[in-house]
Amino acid sequence: MSSLKASPRPSRNQNPSSSFSWVSSFFSKNKGKQRHSVRKSRSKWNRNYYRQMLILGFLGFFIILGAGSIWFGYMQTALIYFSQKTIDFSAHMGLRIDEVFVEGRQHSPQDIILAAVQAQRGHPILAYNLEAIKSNLEKIDWIKSATVQRRLPNLLYIQMIERKPIALWHHQKSFFLVDQEGVVITSPGVTQFQHLPVVVGADAPVHAPKILALLEKFPEIRKRLSSLVRIRERRWDLSLENSILVKLPEDSVEDALARLSLLIEQKKISKDETSVVDLRVPKQIILRLSKAAAVRIKIKGKET
Repeated sequence: MSSLKASPRPSRNQNPSSSFSWVSSFFSKNKGKQRHSVRKSRSKWNRNYYRQMLILGFLGFFIILGAGSIWFGYMQTALIYFSQKTIDFSAHMGLRIDEVFVEGRQHSPQDIILAAVQAQRGHPILAYNLEAIKSNLEKIDWIKSATVQRRLPNLLYIQMIERKPIALWHHQKSFFLVDQEGVVITSPGVTQFQHLPVVVGADAPVHAPKILALLEKFPEIRKRLSSLVRIRERRWDLSLENSILVKLPEDSVEDALARLSLLIEQKKISKDETSVVDLRVPKQIILRLSKAAAVRIKIKGKET
């Protein structure tokens, strides 16, 4: 006799299909998220891929173009063309000259500076060669040194150091300025420098800075100085404002100036009595009387 075993009844709180339905819904949600993530990753990968392909395409184009230019001998032309296109593009982006600012100019003619710079408002600021502008500026007599900078987007800045005149060079019936380094400034416009001492002689500009520097140590001589004449490219003759000629030696010039300064301070020489002071012989002073003093002495001698 067979017997039947009753299968256990499920618990009230247990739903046989509930755990399966939760698991299946979990997997269905995960599958949706995974599909979305996969699509997003695939889209990002596609964008990166196409971007890289585009860059590689441009690089390949330029490589082929460069190779073709080399092959046909047009590389320089191609480089100039693309360089010009780049500069033109920069101008469209706002890199254009609107102002040229010059600092340090006192005596340099403005029209000569503008001709050296050759900058025009609205032109691409990247098109200008700064070294070439600097070189052009330093060819101007007045300009000792120049600095040229781009201050983007639209300013060309120029700072210059001008030469400082210390003397007027009288040469071939004309006057030229001489600076502290013995450089001759040939630009016109010396009328405002009439107070400077005049130097004469073919090599006077080269030697003028040294003798004038020595004279700065003797203010009594310096304030009476009118001109300096270079004699046989070896030594100087000084002409004082009271018409006294001073003959300096070739060597030991400072010692000779010290003796002359002492004579002036002690009032041993004057325009009424002295015409020449000869200091060429070391430790000696030779004075030549003025014509008026010589006549006076001669008349006085006759009277006695």
